[in-house]
Amino acid sequence: MTSCPYFNQGLFIGSLPGGETQISMCCWQQKKTVDVVDFADPYLAKIRDASKSGLPNECSQLCSIPGHVANEREKSSAEWRELFNNSNTDAIKMLHLEQSLTCNLACISCSTTYSSAWNKDYHHFEPNAPRIKLAKFPEEKWKNLDLTQLEKIHFTGGEPLLNADNKKILQQLENLGVLKNVMLSYNTNGTIMPDSETLRLWSQARFVRLFISLDGVGSVFEYTRYPANWQQVNRNIQQLREYNSACILIEADAIVGVHNIFDLPNFFDWWEQNCRTGSQGDPSSVFVREINGWSYGGRALNLKYLSDRHTDLALDMLYLLEKYPGVTDIIQTITNLREPSNDWINYLNKLDTLRKTNWQESLPEQLRI
Repeated sequence: MTSCPYFNQGLFIGSLPGGETQISMCCWQQKKTVDVVDFADPYLAKIRDASKSGLPNECSQLCSIPGHVANEREKSSAEWRELFNNSNTDAIKMLHLEQSLTCNLACISCSTTYSSAWNKDYHHFEPNAPRIKLAKFPEEKWKNLDLTQLEKIHFTGGEPLLNADNKKILQQLENLGVLKNVMLSYNTNGTIMPDSETLRLWSQARFVRLFISLDGVGSVFEYTRYPANWQQVNRNIQQLREYNSACILIEADAIVGVHNIFDLPNFFDWWEQNCRTGSQGDPSSVFVREINGWSYGGRALNLKYLSDRHTDLALDMLYLLEKYPGVTDIIQTITNLREPSNDWINYLNKLDTLRKTNWQESLPEQLRI
């Protein structure tokens, strides 16, 4: 039997570009579009029933591979044993909210699947891609749920710290008297410093974990996560690390493609020097993973397109960085998947035309032609 704490205690509420709502038990599972969010929805009940005899078909098959980096079942089970109140209940204990795709960045690996900032230009790359329509009242998705046994809530977007509704649910949890039991986590781009009320609510929670998507430092960060400002983001991170009224844990993440692979030494060095601990001295973490093809940029910047020269340079560099999480997987990818191409150059040149930027000045010098 393959068990997972999400089957009876997890709920994912997501958004589609057209404003529709989707549900599942976790973000890796196949999702159902619904008009009303119901934890007892027949779709979820069917998956729960199937889970009694094995891994349901709606689950990611990566969750059947022991030790896989994307085996969310293993990771959630380990987290459950370590951090959660180990009760056997059929109530919502883990809630994932992806209820607004509002974002202030048009990162070069993203699209109108997750960022409203791409609405202006993404049609230059995928003419038929939908543009994001933003829901006016996203709180209607969760306001009727029973959250009295909640122990974890994870916010994604868009940029979740731009979504005022994410503060409303914390206020609701405080009013219910359960916020003190809840672990909060966010996937954030680091550009938004939480306001005083959000910080106050964080201080009432069990702890807060920030997964900060950086993809590089300095000019590489600014080009990749356009139009963010590196100095401001670094300043925000340091302010959060100094806010010891709440327990804030930090993970710095990088999605690695052709464009930023040669910035990894700078990225890891920045983390070593500036981000080794959270707000109360707890160790921070760092992680890198290869870019994937769900967006136009993700496909164009695929690591398989590295030239032979770039591959040799990258491997020499990466072997010196193998101690960092995710680097070994990237080594395997660029060793085994080889399809040299200039698609990434064409993509960056087109971006420069639209944005009045210059990738050859902003990205690592090893890439210059």
